[in-house]
Amino acid sequence: MAEDFGQRLPYLLRRVNGALSQRLDEDLREFRLTPSQLSALAILDVAHPDGLSGATLSARSGVTPQSMSTALAGLAERGLIARSPHPVHGRIMECRITAAGADILRQVQQTTRDSDRYDAGLTPEQQETLRELLTTMMRSLDLYLPAETTATRDEEEPARSHVAPGDVRAIALRQPDTCSARPG
Repeated sequence: MAEDFGQRLPYLLRRVNGALSQRLDEDLREFRLTPSQLSALAILDVAHPDGLSGATLSARSGVTPQSMSTALAGLAERGLIARSPHPVHGRIMECRITAAGADILRQVQQTTRDSDRYDAGLTPEQQETLRELLTTMMRSLDLYLPAETTATRDEEEPARSHVAPGDVRAIALRQPDTCSARPG
């Protein structure tokens, strides 16, 4: 008899992720943002206010460069990010969050933090345990954690990412910084 796939972690995580993603999509409609746009704003605000290329943002957000390009174009059109040529590598466009982008990010985070739609019935203690377990899994899978960008992997006590319920800042892949060429 085959193993009960309904008890396997990948299946369980996929189902929980799908349900929470659906809730996030609903909340983001109010702000006219997509999850990719929210991820870009959060990464730029928390980890890289000096700017990142679209390619790096796509890798850290776990989306294709084309999807991130579309997301960034929408953010730039609304004045939520500014794009400018890299000072040394002129073909690379760096993205920076604007004051308006930081403001809308704070509004989204407040909305998601104040909602019990994201706690999935877990107590605060259970949420902290799950956060620690997921952070361990992310490290093991070599996924990007913004709070760890200043810590080296060889340290005895690496910095821990403490993400509040409903806070989506840590949703991004750890990838080497890459470049994206300016369109056209």
